[in-house]
Amino acid sequence: MTHDFDRELQARLAVIEDPGYVDPARADLPGRDLALLVVLGGLLIVLMIVWSYPA
Repeated sequence: MTHDFDRELQARLAVIEDPGYVDPARADLPGRDLALLVVLGGLLIVLMIVWSYPA
């Protein structure tokens, strides 16, 4: 069982360490999506502040 784990681990590390490997999770985020995240994050913060202080 340990040999299977080590073999699989080495295979995955070889893929990640390959100089030609491009990680899709590290791709640049489009500007439109980044702006949307900033706006929604700010809106969420404002709503949480309003909700936490009852009138």
